[in-house]
Amino acid sequence: MRGFILEVNDLRTFIHTPRGVVRAVDGVSLQLETGRTLAIVGESGCGKTMTALSILRLLPPGGRIEGGKILYKGKDLVSLSEEGMQALRGREIAMIFQEPSVALNPVFTVGEQVSEALRLHHDLTKKEARERAVELLKVVGIPEPHIRYRSYPHQLSGGMKQRVV
Repeated sequence: MRGFILEVNDLRTFIHTPRGVVRAVDGVSLQLETGRTLAIVGESGCGKTMTALSILRLLPPGGRIEGGKILYKGKDLVSLSEEGMQALRGREIAMIFQEPSVALNPVFTVGEQVSEALRLHHDLTKKEARERAVELLKVVGIPEPHIRYRSYPHQLSGGMKQRVV
């Protein structure tokens, strides 16, 4: 048995607004076995994104985890410091948004954006980050990665943008 890399137990995330409290996530539980894939499906507005944002602790203003546990590799993310969360985000745990255009900044090349993430999370020089970014673009099937590194998001197809993200 491999064990669970992620366990969410009775997660409750509420959004406090001037008009009242919204129960965005109310009692979600799930387990993700190491080496496996988990799909969360449901109707629009049912809490899929808010569940993921809760796991990453990237809640909108007024959002608070009101109860439950989130264990990542046995570590309690609910009680982890913000500094501890920043060390995990992007390096070990991340969210890929469904709409890649929202995640990519239109004023920077895709290569600059991938390189910046690599430098933030892997302590690389600019040159090392650029080389690694080109390598990663190739790994995800971006044609002519050296050229696409210098492309802006609007110059890529939707599928290529999704792979970049």
